[in-house]
Amino acid sequence: MTSSVSPDQSASSLLPSRPLLWTCRLLCSLALCISGYLAWTAFQASEVYGCGGGSVFDCGHVLTSKYAKVFGLSVSVPAFGLYASLLAVLAFIRPSVPEQLLKTGWSILTVGALAAGMAALWFIGIQVFVVEHLCSYCLAAHTCGLLLAGIVLWKHPLGAKQTGLLSSISLAGIGALMTAQILAKPPQTFTVERFDDSSDPAEVVDGAEFDAPIDFAPPGAVASADDDGLFAPPAIEETSVFEPPAVIEPPVVTDNEFVPPTGAIPTKSPNAVAGEGNSTDSTTDSTGKKTATDKPDVTANEANDDQKPSAEEDPGATAATAALLFISPSTASALAQLLPFDDKKPAGTGADENAKQTEAETTRVQKPVIPTTRLVSVSGNKFRLNSRQWPILGNPDAKYIFVEMFDYTCPHCRNTHRAIDGAFEKLGDDLAVIALPVPLDGSCNSTVRNTGPAHREACELARISVAVWRVDREKFKTFHDWMFEGHRSAAQARQKAAELVGQKQLAAELALPHAQSYVAKHVELYKRVGQGTVPKLMFPQSTITGEVSSPTTLVKAIRRELGQ
Repeated sequence: MTSSVSPDQSASSLLPSRPLLWTCRLLCSLALCISGYLAWTAFQASEVYGCGGGSVFDCGHVLTSKYAKVFGLSVSVPAFGLYASLLAVLAFIRPSVPEQLLKTGWSILTVGALAAGMAALWFIGIQVFVVEHLCSYCLAAHTCGLLLAGIVLWKHPLGAKQTGLLSSISLAGIGALMTAQILAKPPQTFTVERFDDSSDPAEVVDGAEFDAPIDFAPPGAVASADDDGLFAPPAIEETSVFEPPAVIEPPVVTDNEFVPPTGAIPTKSPNAVAGEGNSTDSTTDSTGKKTATDKPDVTANEANDDQKPSAEEDPGATAATAALLFISPSTASALAQLLPFDDKKPAGTGADENAKQTEAETTRVQKPVIPTTRLVSVSGNKFRLNSRQWPILGNPDAKYIFVEMFDYTCPHCRNTHRAIDGAFEKLGDDLAVIALPVPLDGSCNSTVRNTGPAHREACELARISVAVWRVDREKFKTFHDWMFEGHRSAAQARQKAAELVGQKQLAAELALPHAQSYVAKHVELYKRVGQGTVPKLMFPQSTITGEVSSPTTLVKAIRRELGQ
């Protein structure tokens, strides 16, 4: 009797060698553990250990892309289910299992292993060509999938025809996955933390009042009642930085100082003119007009000059003038038209007007315009920052102001910066951002235990940025935008900063401890608001943590949280 099972479908062919079987089980176990860990971090919204911030290997960047989810779930979840199923099937493949059950088991293994291999090729391509970052955990799981697929294709215990048919099922499943991911909208990669609605920055804990300014007053500073709830910047001792230019007062002309027009020489003192002005003799009034240089120092009697006829209107006056000057009346009349004998001035001018102008100038110099204080609240109004005392992008009196914590070496911060730029385009001068660099570098941030290679210069980059703001606040946004255009080293940042604010000015500022003090205060506030992931976009009643990639989403959040 002829067996119905072909040679390649015999029971012996359905049982792989013991080493090969255990290899498949080991690969499935490893992939299962990795997928489970990644799924757990996705549910917990926590960072992946030991794989973040690198210019090439950055699991956080990969796992927050749109391709890290399918139908709203992390792709690690279906991967975990797939490898768990394959491991269960491999556990039942042994000599005592009936042949028909072995065939069923190998059918499941073939579809699952080929699906794992195809998915591995898809996701590796996404990491290399789309996301442009690699996830070491993902690559390890994908390698297991590729090896399993290779073993199935190598052994193909069900025959080439059956294996080809089953591979089409795998291809259809992966095709559905690819289509769903391509058509899916970018997922929300941030979380929103809301605080109790309270306008009072002080809290009462166990009957004792917790006053934020007491904890956050800068070293050497004495908190005042006006600083209630104010998170102060670090104390700066020197006063030469950012002092307004010295005001040079204009020369003041007093009542006793007579300044003649160009080329004129005064012939009478002011007292003499004043004495003549008090006379009631008409001849005296006429002599008071002999020279044009006598006009500026008129007395109160000059108010009656409007009623006096000019030389042209009064021939008698012209004749009297001509007699005094020993010239003919016709010559005197001609001179009266050329010279300002009757240069009338409105009442209230002269010495009184000069006194008023001098008083106004003195008032302007002595009473400079003091800018109003704009306090920006964060974390449920527990902390307030003066918009003029911290690095800021935009107008410190803008309608909408929020606080951003970021790191120049963080790719999520870079993507969020693009969204902030888009918000600036839509809101214009109504928007400002207090920009606080918080380096993910353990050398200046004690919350970072292991500094990744990409973050090793984060502290220096933050220090240079603050130094630029302190030297020239108008150039800060230009430098800040440039920093987020790509990966910048400390040497590149220092060179760019020198181009913007000057080499000597930058060197002098970096030689002082103030920029480092500001970075330390940023980190201190970062700890007090809960530390964790950056970027953080902080509003009075909420904090957005994580990457915000959509300008539209950010603008909606700004208007919702800061609507005025």
